[in-house]
Amino acid sequence: MKRSLTALCLAMVVGGVAQTAVAEDIVVLQVAPGATKDGTVGWQLQMGAKSWFDEVNVRGGIGGKQIKLLSVDETGDVSVQVKALIKEHQPAVLFGTVGSASVQKLLADKVLDSTQVPLIGPRTGAGVIANDKKADLVFLTRPSYADEMDKVMKQLATIGIRKFVVFHSEDITGLELRDLAKAVAAKQNQTVVAAVAQPRDLGKIAPLADAVVEKEHQAVLLAVEAPAAAAFVKRYRELGGSGQLVAMSTVEGVRLAEMAGAKASRGVAVSQVAPNPRNEAYAVVREFTTNYRKYGPYTEEPTQAMMEGYLAAKVISEGLKRGGGKAGLARAVSGMSSYDVGGVTYSFGSASRSGAKYIEMSVIDKDGRVTR
Repeated sequence: MKRSLTALCLAMVVGGVAQTAVAEDIVVLQVAPGATKDGTVGWQLQMGAKSWFDEVNVRGGIGGKQIKLLSVDETGDVSVQVKALIKEHQPAVLFGTVGSASVQKLLADKVLDSTQVPLIGPRTGAGVIANDKKADLVFLTRPSYADEMDKVMKQLATIGIRKFVVFHSEDITGLELRDLAKAVAAKQNQTVVAAVAQPRDLGKIAPLADAVVEKEHQAVLLAVEAPAAAAFVKRYRELGGSGQLVAMSTVEGVRLAEMAGAKASRGVAVSQVAPNPRNEAYAVVREFTTNYRKYGPYTEEPTQAMMEGYLAAKVISEGLKRGGGKAGLARAVSGMSSYDVGGVTYSFGSASRSGAKYIEMSVIDKDGRVTR
């Protein structure tokens, strides 16, 4: 992705928070792989959140205090890194981690408990986190993978799709999505005819796509990230594969279309756990569009991850407002019930750490745009 001048300036501002933040600022800390690198999922989450936090600051902040978003690339032992950053910057909240492994590490090492800093809006729906009753300082602003898979499989069943291949990563997320697909299929007369593991070398995906095309199937679930999905989709289309391609929310649809090309990606269904940035039927999308144009890297196509970051930022600012600032944030978010951000509602405090249920299916059109 080409780095715009606007995005460069934004990155410089974010990188300078350590020097510009003052005692009265409310610091939101993000630690994620490539968080400061243009185009990564972590960077997209950051740009979405920044679009809302900048608007909050223009309106006077929270209780007169400005919100400062500090984004740092995840390196080495995430627990050691986060502890050091918390000690140095005294953030009100952690935000926008990517994947389940880092969250599990923070929980296992009791980083959140020992610092009493909540984590809001990690980009994961892993059951091991969503169902962890002891993780009372973790707040997922997206649905669990179990809820997502159930919705996707049931929706496909309504159009007669019964036989699936699952193309999955071999990390915690991919393996969970594979197992969930099998479990849901068993309940509703569907069949996973094959589960194909993604190789680390993306150049080795083509032979796997060749083998999938030969299998009797109606759809392929893409439970990987965008680069692997793009490599599979391109080869599958080249071979004339006719099954419905379905990208789980681990695949950023905009990036898939960019990497695979509009022709190959056309018709790919995309599971989205936040409203499509193009779907302005939602008040929150209209608001996001306005603020993204004011504060975001407007030369970049808005993505699903940006919308996820924006929604998480809305939950954080509302929690700060209700809780009277940093000290009451976790308590305030825990007490949220049917909090409507403009068409999407959040309710925390139940057995699940996820406060969201929003899931919709979109499709990539002939121009490579993710539309409803």
